[in-house]
Amino acid sequence: MILKMNYLTFITASIRNKPGRNLATLFCFAFIAAIIFTSQVLMEGAAGDVNRSVTRMGADHMVVPTQYTVFLRGAGPENTVAIVMAEPSDFRIKGDIMGRLKKIPGIVSMSPQIFIATLNIPELSPDPVNLYGIDPETDFTIKPWLQKPLDKPLGPGEVIIGSAVAGNPGTPLSIRDQKYTIAGKLDLTRSSVDHAVILRLEDAYNLANVKGVLPPSSPKIIAGDVSAILIRDVPDEKLKVVGDRITRAFYLSPESRTVRVINRHFSLEPVNEDIQGIPDLLNLISVFVVIVALPLIALISAMVAHERQREIGLLKAMGAKRNVIFLLVFTESLLLSAFGGIAGITISVFALYLMDTQGSLNSAHQVSFFIPTVIEIGAMAGLALLIVIFIGSISSLWPAYRGSLMNPYEAIRSEG
Repeated sequence: MILKMNYLTFITASIRNKPGRNLATLFCFAFIAAIIFTSQVLMEGAAGDVNRSVTRMGADHMVVPTQYTVFLRGAGPENTVAIVMAEPSDFRIKGDIMGRLKKIPGIVSMSPQIFIATLNIPELSPDPVNLYGIDPETDFTIKPWLQKPLDKPLGPGEVIIGSAVAGNPGTPLSIRDQKYTIAGKLDLTRSSVDHAVILRLEDAYNLANVKGVLPPSSPKIIAGDVSAILIRDVPDEKLKVVGDRITRAFYLSPESRTVRVINRHFSLEPVNEDIQGIPDLLNLISVFVVIVALPLIALISAMVAHERQREIGLLKAMGAKRNVIFLLVFTESLLLSAFGGIAGITISVFALYLMDTQGSLNSAHQVSFFIPTVIEIGAMAGLALLIVIFIGSISSLWPAYRGSLMNPYEAIRSEG
């Protein structure tokens, strides 16, 4: 009775016949897949924090009343910390100057802010609470500091609170008998923002008219008044150049004596550039891992092919053709790389999950680590698997070709 065996059955039998050799090969593929996948996840998680760090650099410029410089404690026209929010001040300017600022080249966005008052509200914080108003549609300095992005735009009656203010998203909050709902909470900024309650501009103007909010010595707040206008430059624009343009825009205007431009300090510029360069560095490291993996897997495939010389010689002696030998060696490497890749990725997912639940990833990165979404993890796993299969396929081409050219007699004699 003649039994016929198809290619897949033969390859499976060949893999099972040499468990030690193939488990070692499988481990190598799993190791490479785990490195590629883990590096992608770590890069994506770190990049999420890097991107957030870039957005948290604050504004490039701040247009404020001239008297505001008193609150900079002699720092001059350049602010040495990230410009996130104006310092508490009773001095204000008219918000309609934003129309003039929009015409200045090099500005990509701007957003007004209004400081209302500082109140003692023991139920919210043992320290005085600063009340601010922002335009949620144009804001680009407060929202990046949110612990969790808002589910929807900040609506009427909703507020954002600083990290030192009591309360959590979804809970009510009362200021001088005015009821609000907390929509979001900020991370620690180590500034006056930590003790702030931030409202929409419209709600801020309404609150300013409530009795007992503004101190008697404070000028009345009129709708349209702002404490500061925060400005962000077009990427790659020179900070000083845009700052000078803004200053010149007020030279011949009535506001020339009442308006001052505060620039982000020059020392923060290289920090911003370095942060934005981190994702490129991480991508370069990932490419390096793939390049190093290719010759490693090729060496493993060559060693396996050399160890199988007797087996290949016997197959050719039994009449196996060159293309059959080539297909068997190539397909076996393809299957081992696929199974090894799946095993490596599965183990990596489990290990990363355990490390994330224990907070190990945050401490290892020294930053907040953000686990990618399920869809992103699936895409990264698929990419890592494809890379490993590609490496396994490419690296097996030469050993498969050499094996198909072997002389049966010489292959059997030189085995080992």
